[in-house]
Amino acid sequence: MTRTTRTAPAAPVAVTARCAGCGACLLTCPVHAIRPLGSTLLVRAELCTGCLECVEVCPVDAIEETAASGDALGENGRKNRAENPEEAP
Repeated sequence: MTRTTRTAPAAPVAVTARCAGCGACLLTCPVHAIRPLGSTLLVRAELCTGCLECVEVCPVDAIEETAASGDALGENGRKNRAENPEEAP
């Protein structure tokens, strides 16, 4: 019997070690994709839509876009939202 291994999909954002634990991202995330995990925060890839609201609200710039953000947003997703806010999800 062959065993297959599944890897979790990468989230469009990642919480870095700079996280101060203020919780601003938790309160801002419209889909509640960010959860406490011990002394840090976990971004649940299966819930994260890549809206980047958490990136914008973080006072210490502890949340960074990942390579997966391009997949979730499209090549120019963030730029297009900034130029055309009425088209934002």
